[in-house]
Amino acid sequence: MDTREIAQPALVTGATGFIGRALIARLLEEGVRVRALVLPGEETQGIVPAGVEIVRGDITDAAAVLAAMRGAGTVFHLAAVVGDWGAEELFQRITVGGTRNVMNAAADAGTRVLLASSVVVYGEFVQSRVCDEELGYGKAVGAYSRAKQRQEQLALEIARARKVKLTVIRPTNVYGPGSKPWVHDVVDQLRSGTPSLIGGGELNAGLAHVDNVVDIFVRAAGSDVAVGRIYNVSDGSDVTWKQYFSDLAKLLGAKKPASLPRPVATVTAYACEAAWRLFGLKGRPPLTREALNLVGSDHRVPIERARRELGYVPRVDYAEGMRTVAAYLKQARL
Repeated sequence: MDTREIAQPALVTGATGFIGRALIARLLEEGVRVRALVLPGEETQGIVPAGVEIVRGDITDAAAVLAAMRGAGTVFHLAAVVGDWGAEELFQRITVGGTRNVMNAAADAGTRVLLASSVVVYGEFVQSRVCDEELGYGKAVGAYSRAKQRQEQLALEIARARKVKLTVIRPTNVYGPGSKPWVHDVVDQLRSGTPSLIGGGELNAGLAHVDNVVDIFVRAAGSDVAVGRIYNVSDGSDVTWKQYFSDLAKLLGAKKPASLPRPVATVTAYACEAAWRLFGLKGRPPLTREALNLVGSDHRVPIERARRELGYVPRVDYAEGMRTVAAYLKQARL
């Protein structure tokens, strides 16, 4: 891969996040000059590598985003609220509002945009359809999927109206060292003994190792073909939720994951969400519809477009991916 085709410097939003850290490491490895947008007062020591230009600003501040964008050839826009529960206003303000600022700043600065979307834009279609890139949006099931759908729509609208070179990347369920939803949260659930599988878990988990996701971003950023395109990204494996959660449990020395029947899980998710809203309970419910839509689905998310147009071949297979997770669990003492 010739990363000399990536217009530099490359600005990364969400630079201190799980995917952001992996992306910056890869860009530096490839010799790309990197600029990181981080929040005012946010800790960067030991998080953002030496040699990265750090600029301070909030993604919701249009002037700060424009200042960070000046002179950048490419922006990898990763900053967003990620999670299956939270205030609608927060998701819309940061994920959607932040994207509006990034797209408008990119238009003003002539910067190419790589947008991190998500498989959640397919909404309820994840449960029942093959989700290729031409499929429209299914019914959203929570604040996260609603925000990601609107984020994509807005980015595409601005790209068309203001002639921005945009590529949208839709990762599936991203795991690997540092993943909160698919490592940290699953570890907590497995250790608590609460059921983590739905209907036995014999469904494709749609896993995407973070290094494979990063590879798609880098490949797309250096490709003229990718301009105006949308790409799914996953490992392309047939690993089930049961296998993944069982393998994690084994690494932890925990019991095998328990399972809930799908009908029971559905009722539980609705009841939990209703109780949390009615009583204003803190934290996230034990089960949400957003989480159920992912863990309770058989992920059929083709990656043929990325293979064909970007020469994508998953760099990290499941066995290697779990070795990276095992090393991380040991190092982090989880």
